[in-house]
Amino acid sequence: MITYRVSISDAVAHLIDVQLELDTPDPAGQQLTLPNWIPGSYMIRDFSRNIVQIDASSMGKDIVLTKQDKSSWQAPAGLTQLTVRYRVYAWDLSVRAAHVDSTHAFFNGTSVFLAVKGQEEAPHEVDFERPVHDTRKSFELATSLPAANTDETGFGRYVAGNYDELIDHPVELGTFKRLRFEAGGVPHEIIFTGACHFDEQRVVDDLQRICEYEIEFFGQPAPMDRYLFLVMVVDAGYGGLEHRSSTALMITRENLPVVGDAEISDAYLNFLGLCSHEYFHTWNVKRIKPARFIPFELREESYTELLWFFEGMTSYYDDLILVRAGLIDRKKYLTVLAKTLTRVQRGAGRLVQSVTESSFDAWHKFYKQDENSPNAIVSYYAKGALVALCLDALLRESSDDQQTLDTLMRLMWSRWQETGRGLEEDEPQRLAASLVETDLSQFFDRALYSTQELPVEKALSFMGVCLQWRSRTSSTDAGGVSESSEESADPVPPVAPWLGATVTDAPGGVRLVQVMKGGPAERAGLAGGDLLIAMNNLSVSVADVDRHLARHADLAEFDIHFFRLGQLHRSVLPVEPPPEDTADLRIVDGARLDSWLKDARLSV
Repeated sequence: MITYRVSISDAVAHLIDVQLELDTPDPAGQQLTLPNWIPGSYMIRDFSRNIVQIDASSMGKDIVLTKQDKSSWQAPAGLTQLTVRYRVYAWDLSVRAAHVDSTHAFFNGTSVFLAVKGQEEAPHEVDFERPVHDTRKSFELATSLPAANTDETGFGRYVAGNYDELIDHPVELGTFKRLRFEAGGVPHEIIFTGACHFDEQRVVDDLQRICEYEIEFFGQPAPMDRYLFLVMVVDAGYGGLEHRSSTALMITRENLPVVGDAEISDAYLNFLGLCSHEYFHTWNVKRIKPARFIPFELREESYTELLWFFEGMTSYYDDLILVRAGLIDRKKYLTVLAKTLTRVQRGAGRLVQSVTESSFDAWHKFYKQDENSPNAIVSYYAKGALVALCLDALLRESSDDQQTLDTLMRLMWSRWQETGRGLEEDEPQRLAASLVETDLSQFFDRALYSTQELPVEKALSFMGVCLQWRSRTSSTDAGGVSESSEESADPVPPVAPWLGATVTDAPGGVRLVQVMKGGPAERAGLAGGDLLIAMNNLSVSVADVDRHLARHADLAEFDIHFFRLGQLHRSVLPVEPPPEDTADLRIVDGARLDSWLKDARLSV
């Protein structure tokens, strides 16, 4: 048994104290390592940089640990027992790492638990001690790790079958709000950390419907005995990271429903979509996964082209499930889909990078985005979701609606249950083709391996929806939808000139964040990081940009002033309409649309 003890003796310094006990160290000299990345977030994060102190002893006598590289240490040969004590600096408020202060602690095992090389498959135990500063004993601890001997507040001993399991259960401790429900016979809990007041019953009811649908989608029994949503509520931030029987989420208070408000706000819709997405990962990536991830190699990059499938398919289903679970109507769903279509179409990177290249290069491109990213890369989440849409339509069309993407996902799940094998790099394509007994290579060559436009118009037409592209009417216009073929679309405001850049407010003007390839801002010589201070000699803020452009629509160009590296520059901004990159969806066949949006096997 490999045993850890985790304590917090100096929360104001944001430190986690860990003690590792090993009774059977490698007689040739035990090596210890800390992961360099966390599954689900494909970037080298060098968690070992946060180990600020480490020492070791054997049978009560101090020994020297030799550091071999940035994330591994070597103990001397000939030891019959090994104790390692180390401190982890935890001040990364994200779902990926660790964060500690006097009010709470959140951490992933990849930030905290050194791996014992050669003994990763051995059982592991961890004792979580109550933080020293919690003298009133008001803190609780929440994790999906199997408990062995804990008190009523959750502190105590937990067990894991191996190291991979140990690091796949994030931990939250502090004073938090705990909500409970059951779905598919499985107890679920939602932990909210951070000040928040919201309609708790609505959240419970809505998440229960999502979880029940997804369990039924893949089929009972669910692959976990219990499930935990760990939700950090903050003033700014958004994201999620999946685990085998839990998820870590970060949202703002605006993402939670107001008591008495029956409408579903866009912010709350984003929260439900995030929960749906991470929960779907319980099957699609935590069990069904790339063969190259079995086992995980956490010391270096693990390259795969399959993130288009694991993140793209999940992104396709996360909002579709909200319709199927009865939480949103078809118009709301199509509005969300229009935003995805618009987002992909507005990125020139879709013409530069294929979705499989995006997956393979996630380590140094997708997860390290900069001011030029929209011009150089495409999202395997967003474009992957559109690939899923096109594949769903193609399977239906090729089989007279007998085979769908639902069929493919369930085939993947049954295959994993039978074999436990990961997916080879071309296996989704081969399995999809086998369902319809048709050569689909032409579609996959176009959708996955080229930068050609996806056949989204054809796919949506088959699903009963007409897609038309138009110019944006403002910087906030992300597309629209008509409810039925008989109903004309809402009047579209006149097209105003566009800047060709995203901006954020800054003292004295607006800061350019990203400049679009070929747009007016680029041709005026503007670049990411520039401070735009005047348009046609008028001061400017984010709220002013659209108004200034509309006011000067009759001109061919006008003067702008901006600072770069502290130096004032003058240039001329071309006045021109934006490209037709905004999606408008119109329902032309309601019955066909309903056939797509409903699960043929399940009814809610």
